[in-house]
Amino acid sequence: MRLIGYLSLTLVSAFSLLWANNVELLSGLKQEIIKNEKKTNELNSDNLERSWINSIVGSFSYSNSDISKRREESNTFSVTVNQPIFKSGGIYYAIKYANANRDFLRISTNLSEQTDIKTVLSSLYNLKKLDMQIQKQKYMIKNANIDIIRKEEQYKNGFLDSSYLNKAILSKSSLQRSLLEMKSNRLELLKTLKSYSDKDINSVSLPRFSLIDKSEFLDKSLLLKQKSAKVIVANYQKKMTFANYLPSVTFNAGYYNTHGFNSKEYSDFGLKISMPIFDLNRGRTIEIKRLEYLKSKLQLQDTKRAESENFDLSIKKIKLLKKKIALAKEDLNLYDKLLLSTKDSYKAGEKTIYDVKTLENSKETMAIDIKIFKIDIQLSLLDLYAKMNGKI
Repeated sequence: MRLIGYLSLTLVSAFSLLWANNVELLSGLKQEIIKNEKKTNELNSDNLERSWINSIVGSFSYSNSDISKRREESNTFSVTVNQPIFKSGGIYYAIKYANANRDFLRISTNLSEQTDIKTVLSSLYNLKKLDMQIQKQKYMIKNANIDIIRKEEQYKNGFLDSSYLNKAILSKSSLQRSLLEMKSNRLELLKTLKSYSDKDINSVSLPRFSLIDKSEFLDKSLLLKQKSAKVIVANYQKKMTFANYLPSVTFNAGYYNTHGFNSKEYSDFGLKISMPIFDLNRGRTIEIKRLEYLKSKLQLQDTKRAESENFDLSIKKIKLLKKKIALAKEDLNLYDKLLLSTKDSYKAGEKTIYDVKTLENSKETMAIDIKIFKIDIQLSLLDLYAKMNGKI
């Protein structure tokens, strides 16, 4: 908790707005897919909520028969309904199950949506980080070139053998190959980004995430909400299954209208009470649903443990990155002092321009490292934010 105070928490009031704005980072096609999925889930949930209501059936039949050399023709129109009105709680649990499943689907869709947003933001942060690494690599190549020039002069003057010059050349070549690899990785990142977003990367303003309290993270965790909703769904499924083996009452009614040789019109209605007397699989079926309910509760506990550990790990990672930034700032101050004295020595003729340039380039790489560490902190926080309920 002291670390949380040190990192200065909060401002999660803007959390909801943050994710709402970042939805626009997704491509139009991705947004349309998500909207379609949400609408489909709602319609399926509405159907499920009313699935216990049977259809009213209308029918028409026509007959033409020849009985004892006498032709008889008739047609019948009927409307019938066969509707359960009591299932020992089964209807109630069916409605509750439908609403619980609706909540589960909503949370799952939100989690999927925020995972897509995280992919976009993560790609943007990593692009920014990679651009800084490329810039840093160029400064290191500059220093490598200076090192080659200096060793070449020392070799020509007989102060070094060729192996030192050869190592300097190989070192520069290695740095150049790494630079090309970074540029290749940048192209791959752009490819990933383009599959999720239509935005011009130069026009996107990246959000800045603040650390949140652990209890708030767990309270807003979409994974935990999803697992909790699954527990409720499994519980109602278990109760529905048990109710299937209890008494049920069905209302049936019909209207019939026959025209022809024996015309008649009548209606009827009644109630039927029924209950399964013997079902070979009853015990196993009920036990399966009970075990599924127990499994969902265990998965919830396991996910809560995993999410808690994930938060703690992110905190430790951020703490280490903060330490790296502090050390890099100390080194940067040392480079400032060293560069200042080296410039004075250069003016006095005691140092070369290469000494000044090498220190300047090294100082720039140190400054870039600090920026990279700060991006790594944002990426760690993004991993947490992407799992949280930011819009509901």
